[in-house]
Amino acid sequence: APWLALAALLNAAHWCEAAQWRLRKAFQATRMARRHEALLFARGAAAKAGRAGAGAAAGTEEAARLVEAMKVVHKTAYWGQMSLGTPPQPFKVIFDTGSGNLIVPASDCDLPGCAPHKKYNAKSSSTSGAVTNEAGEGSSEITFGTGQVSGDFYKDRLCIGDSLCFDANFIAADKMTTEPFEAIPFDGIMGLGFKDLSMGKGFNIVDDLAVNIPGGHSQFSFFVSDGDDSEVTFGGYRADRLASDILWAPVKVESWWQVAIDDITFNNHPKNLCDGQCQVAVDTGTSMLAGPSELVDKLSSMVNAKDDCSNFDQLPNLGFQIGDTVLNLRPDDYMDKSASGCSFSLMALDVPPPKGPVFIFGDPFLRRFVTIYDRQKPAVGFAVAKHDGDETSASELIARVGGEKVERSAPKADEANPFAVNLHLDAGLMGGAAAGGDDDSSSSSDSNSNSKSGSGSGSGSSTGRTAGDDGAQVEAAADGAHQPTDAETFDASKPAAAAAAPPSEPGATAKDDDASIAAMRNMFKDDSSLLQKAQLQRNRLVSIRLVRDE
Repeated sequence: APWLALAALLNAAHWCEAAQWRLRKAFQATRMARRHEALLFARGAAAKAGRAGAGAAAGTEEAARLVEAMKVVHKTAYWGQMSLGTPPQPFKVIFDTGSGNLIVPASDCDLPGCAPHKKYNAKSSSTSGAVTNEAGEGSSEITFGTGQVSGDFYKDRLCIGDSLCFDANFIAADKMTTEPFEAIPFDGIMGLGFKDLSMGKGFNIVDDLAVNIPGGHSQFSFFVSDGDDSEVTFGGYRADRLASDILWAPVKVESWWQVAIDDITFNNHPKNLCDGQCQVAVDTGTSMLAGPSELVDKLSSMVNAKDDCSNFDQLPNLGFQIGDTVLNLRPDDYMDKSASGCSFSLMALDVPPPKGPVFIFGDPFLRRFVTIYDRQKPAVGFAVAKHDGDETSASELIARVGGEKVERSAPKADEANPFAVNLHLDAGLMGGAAAGGDDDSSSSSDSNSNSKSGSGSGSGSSTGRTAGDDGAQVEAAADGAHQPTDAETFDASKPAAAAAAPPSEPGATAKDDDASIAAMRNMFKDDSSLLQKAQLQRNRLVSIRLVRDE
């Protein structure tokens, strides 16, 4: 009958439509978000160590000596514990204001880069679910300056402490290259930058925190030290950690926590280095201070710190002017000093427009000042950190332009949020021993920048990042950075981008590198700066996360 034929046609049409929908959903689920983060876990360099009157051999030995000395001067990584899933699966993560995604290893990753770390098992969580972003992407592949990760998008219950829990989207990495991930002392990364750094809508932890922090406070803060008392506070700040009142600076670009400074000062006197205004990103994932190469060269020459520490007591307070107020770092804040020598903790880093040029306030600044991040304003607050045994006057560290010292009283305890969650941070070196906690379980994000080595040797390896001259890597970043294509194969057993120095074999130790360093000495014997770059690249992982390729 005709109606039977019509019914058959309608059923066939419905089946075809359903099949097309299933195919479309399957296609969307397999779409992959690709990112190239050129300087995260990049290899760094310091081109000018031992430069003053030093010959090639002397410069080489000085550079190597400073790198080794600095490894024990300051902590270069801070991480804390959170959990995912029901029941909770614990992870150690760095809380990184310079990136925007939560990344943890997945249970199906059997590669060396994942082996030392806790892994997320979606099947073991009753609240786990696969998700896609608004572009239909259900997974991501991220290429760093050294190394790669790739993984799928999930949503699950995230808990920080006992009282701060909410559903969050994140990346469970099923592939992580041996270098650098096998050696890092934490499992994953919790990006605390703005949403343009994240994988899409619903993937930004800062926005999640703003609606889930107890008491309705959209703030979090960091107090870090070289001891065992570092912590991050969600929901405000601890008034007893502050030795002064808070100086607020509005965020100029909602990507990193980027604020403006009016000038750089020596002993509270402006040096007219900013030509009106400089931009600064406050980054908890960076082990050093960094800035535009031209300004870093000028600062290095003006500070004129001697590698043998002979003029250490004559070095000025290095300040950053915001309005009529100066935030000061003392020489022991911006210099790494040990029995082996001294080095300036400021690296050269050229960030292309529109976000650059920009300074990076890393660990040396964060150890001196408590930093408070307010999503609602948005703004960054600075207050002198109250460290046990530190007799430095707060009025020396926060002063008026020209040198007038202003007594700045600390906030009262009742000004803080009583519902804030305080989380202890372990401290250690990127591949070394931890302070304030064990280091048995232990596993940063977007970028496109042109970087070159600065005037000081870099700090050990950082939680993050420090800038360096990465040869071909930097050229690629300056050109807009390479985006991997579908045809390219992810090789998780090898580092992603080759640096200027001969690459280390996966899992290589310092002893294993002796022959390589000897070969580099011979190869670059006529150019000490090139040798220093190559040698430092062998000895220090760095990771400055900058602009994401759009």
